[in-house]
Amino acid sequence: MNKNEFKQKLSSIKTAISVTGKRYRSIQIFGDSLEFVRENKTKSERISVTELYELFTKENPINISIAKSYISGRVQSPAVAILKELKSTGAKNISKNINPELQPIVENGKRKLPNEKVKDETRFFIGLSELLGMDYLLSKSIGKPINSSHIFLSNSFENYNFNKEVNDCYLQILTDLKSNYMFSSDSLSHHIDGVIINHPVLHSRIVEFDEEQHFTPARMDTIPHLQDILPDNYFSIFKKICNDKNYLNDYVLKKHRIKNKLDNVPKSFIEFVGWLEQSNEKSSGYICKKNGFEFFGGRIAQRAYYDCLRDTAHLSSKNSGFDIPLRFAKKKFEEIENTDFGLISMDRIKEIILEIMSNDYKMTIPIA
Repeated sequence: MNKNEFKQKLSSIKTAISVTGKRYRSIQIFGDSLEFVRENKTKSERISVTELYELFTKENPINISIAKSYISGRVQSPAVAILKELKSTGAKNISKNINPELQPIVENGKRKLPNEKVKDETRFFIGLSELLGMDYLLSKSIGKPINSSHIFLSNSFENYNFNKEVNDCYLQILTDLKSNYMFSSDSLSHHIDGVIINHPVLHSRIVEFDEEQHFTPARMDTIPHLQDILPDNYFSIFKKICNDKNYLNDYVLKKHRIKNKLDNVPKSFIEFVGWLEQSNEKSSGYICKKNGFEFFGGRIAQRAYYDCLRDTAHLSSKNSGFDIPLRFAKKKFEEIENTDFGLISMDRIKEIILEIMSNDYKMTIPIA
């Protein structure tokens, strides 16, 4: 389902009811806004259609806690109610099955993508699955979602049974990220981009396709600590991207809906938070407070922390048999081809994946 089809189906919804029985009425679409009126209220409120579409296509299941990472303002409950109403009318959750629009088309014995706009992450995982073989790769991008039966990934680093060296590393990381250590024990397995399972060469490991939102001052502060306990397979590349002021201003901040620009790359995440607090930015799901990071900009710190948990998940005794993750930076593909990722052909995406595997990970994989 592309965005236009999603919007068309959404326009058929006139009322929705929350899990607590609250009713939302007078639902209408105006451009990129969905307007609604709460029960016993007369003033209409708005939800971004773009944010609704991102939540609908990226998450399953959908609840208010998850919606807070996508939906700006205090409208998460109506957003969830409306999307549940949409599903009940027959719309398929495309995180469970690859939408036909996203499936490669077979022509003359060759597979190619359709002309419609496809997410960069989806194109990457389609390419990777063609290289490895579908039997070895799990990813919601290719209709094979990940859950806690595949890999252990907890919200709290204390639940991994890490050794002292790794735990000490997290204490340093969380100090730099201004954490209050108030974490739940919720599973984060469903947030992983991809997992390779029992591949003859790559074995079992997490695979991440890192887009703009991952290259923040928060992520930058975690890397020196992680380099003390992990090999430098991708950290040097990531530090270089994090230190690119133009990329930070034009892509990273934009991805977080931050309108102001930085004069210089911050020396630390704490310095960045100070700048953010003085920048008069409006709060949104991209920069709001989060559990464990109760400050403006907390979502950015949380994302960096979650990246660390993926980086180190294989060091847990609960994930025996897993190796260090593979991370592919979207920006590296764009630098190699000198164009936007969306304009790179599928064949070339697969070639670059193999180049990165060979150059950065010193691994050659047989093509499925």
